[in-house]
Amino acid sequence: MPAGREDRDPVGLRFIWIEQAGVTTPFTNPQFPFIQTVSQRTLDNINPAFALSHGPSVAPILLTPGAGLGQGVFSVDHGLGSGYAQQWNLAIQREMSPNMYFEIAYAGSKITHVGIPDTNINQLTVEQLKMGAALLQRAPNPFFGLIPRSSSLGDPTIPLAQLLKPFPRFTTVSLFRNNVGNTNYNALQMKIERRLSKGVSFLIAYTRSKLIDEASSVFDASILTGPIANFPVADSFNRKLERDVSSGDIPNVFVASFTCELPFGSGRAFSPLGFAGRILRGWELAGVVTLQSGLPLAVTQATNFNAFAGFGAQRPNRIADPELPDSQRGAAQFFNTAAFVVAPQFTLGNSSRNPVRGPAYRDADIALIKRTYIRERVNLEFRAEVFNLTNTPPLGAPNVVLGTPGFGSITSAGDPRVIQLALKLNF
Repeated sequence: MPAGREDRDPVGLRFIWIEQAGVTTPFTNPQFPFIQTVSQRTLDNINPAFALSHGPSVAPILLTPGAGLGQGVFSVDHGLGSGYAQQWNLAIQREMSPNMYFEIAYAGSKITHVGIPDTNINQLTVEQLKMGAALLQRAPNPFFGLIPRSSSLGDPTIPLAQLLKPFPRFTTVSLFRNNVGNTNYNALQMKIERRLSKGVSFLIAYTRSKLIDEASSVFDASILTGPIANFPVADSFNRKLERDVSSGDIPNVFVASFTCELPFGSGRAFSPLGFAGRILRGWELAGVVTLQSGLPLAVTQATNFNAFAGFGAQRPNRIADPELPDSQRGAAQFFNTAAFVVAPQFTLGNSSRNPVRGPAYRDADIALIKRTYIRERVNLEFRAEVFNLTNTPPLGAPNVVLGTPGFGSITSAGDPRVIQLALKLNF
């Protein structure tokens, strides 16, 4: 159960500490571990696996001690407990006028034992990977006849790499929702707010923050079909390689919003603007401006040369700074693609998990609103709204797969300027 306490003194100092325990991951339906993927393959790559007119002949594997042989399976670390979250906040407020105040705050949080993506613990070590081409040589299969021929491990010979894995009778072995990860968030928050007074209100807020974690995409939908074939971690035995800024890290966020009744600040029957003021009476102008940093992106290479050894992803080697000056950025090349080179087989690339950032987000929306009261509780509202006022293209993420056409380029974008007119009857 969450527990928290808030203390505030007369000068506006506020401190909040919250601890919450019991963060767990629900099981899926069908209930774990009774999830299996069965297949039927050709045994000689010449004759088909089955005749389409007769359909496949595979059937669910019976729940025997050898049911998972030759397949990818799940396991659970029973020694892991539930995760827990801690949050803390310290804020100082200062009144600048009867209707306006300034606040500066520090906010932090930490999640311990958060789930990480399914990792394949049936993987060779980095030292074993250094054996090189010898790992690809085929050797007699000591499990031939015990593993179904429908499995890639059911042939008379299998690669030497498979026999060196911790669990050679299985393809992948995943720890189901292995909650061994951690996250850490720290932020400096500032805002100025003016409450509605004389027809004008506004809020200006800025956040400078950093979010670090070991995994940013924990809940994988493919869990429903069994262990996933590709794991987004570079080395299942070295989580330090995953420690990086989170895929959700946005270091700079600026938001300003305002509402203004027209004519500006005039609530009197007679406006100093004369006839123009009487025309504008009853109108309201509102707007929102948002500026924020781009999101971190993971860079991988098109071919994972180490997949045979159980490595789920192979990152490239980074040889230079991938960030380009603003003047050199464009949709054709958003970051320095020459900063990455393909990592050869039997090696791990030195690139971090999220080495580049996507495009920043800039948006301005504005609305002009007119309310005409027909009766006390009935009014007609006219709205003229403009989204993306500056028509700044909200660019999508660049291609971050080294070795594919268009690496580093952006081929998608969000909506351009949109103008919307609306008439609404409120009663």
